[in-house]
Amino acid sequence: MKVLIVEEDQFLQSALRKIFAKQGFEVLVRTGGDDALRTISEEKVRIVVSDWVLPGPGLDGLGLCRRVRKLRLPRYVYMILITAKTRKRDVIEALDAGADDYITKPFEEEELAARVRAGIRIIELENKLINNQKKLMRLAKEDPLTRILNRRALFDEILREISRSSRENSPFATVLVDADNFKAINEIHGQLAGDLALVEFAKRIRESCREYDLIGRYGGEEFLIFLPKTDREGSVVVSERIRTAINAGPMVFGDASINLTASVGVCPYSFASEGRGRVANEQLMDELIKKTDYALYLAKREGKNRVVMYRPEMDREMEQ
Repeated sequence: MKVLIVEEDQFLQSALRKIFAKQGFEVLVRTGGDDALRTISEEKVRIVVSDWVLPGPGLDGLGLCRRVRKLRLPRYVYMILITAKTRKRDVIEALDAGADDYITKPFEEEELAARVRAGIRIIELENKLINNQKKLMRLAKEDPLTRILNRRALFDEILREISRSSRENSPFATVLVDADNFKAINEIHGQLAGDLALVEFAKRIRESCREYDLIGRYGGEEFLIFLPKTDREGSVVVSERIRTAINAGPMVFGDASINLTASVGVCPYSFASEGRGRVANEQLMDELIKKTDYALYLAKREGKNRVVMYRPEMDREMEQ
């Protein structure tokens, strides 16, 4: 953890450096308020110990506190002011300016260490709250079984990618992957084996895709994939790679050995080649998923374990 000492007096500066270095901190030292503010903006400083009185026409310790509180920093910075001022109104002024604590000269090393430990507890509490918040946000976006995006989160991400593709005029594709004859797995091996098979199914899909492809559980044993910056040929390559990976070998769970195949529907899209006016992103997404689903239906109808690409001539057939 980084601590910043803002102090002109060489003797006190050296003493503070030793105190913090002994406690395992990475110590940074600045003599002026303006330099200290730049350092706080650029470095991952978590604790600042500053003298109230600082040299030059720039910021003093009080001004530094005020400016730090106006910064949009990713983490809270715990501010301790050191001063010879002892009046109650000085303490109030320091706290109102944004200082978290206040220590008067001369001070004992143990007292400063105790105040720093209090600051560390605040920082650790913030870290815990942030980590819990991130965990909750992740859980809100994840399918609880397969740990990939759930349907709602996937749609949100797809809409963002469609907007980006529209700006960049880049092609993309939607892909639907459905496990063949999955109902029989639950009937023969039980619900637990079926769940484990879905987890492995999702894992093989994820490993077959690129890092920036979007993968989510569309429903049941269907998985929806969005392939950014992917033309018609590329979308077929990825779809075939997914289909082959799922059928590469049995999925073994205890005494159960399950061989799965997958039917895949794919629908490429290019803003550059479309001859009609652009529609709202939500409408476009719905249309593409509908077409991709129809291609998947054809893959099932034609014998399963295959990839079918949606073609423009299918429009009339789909509407019938």
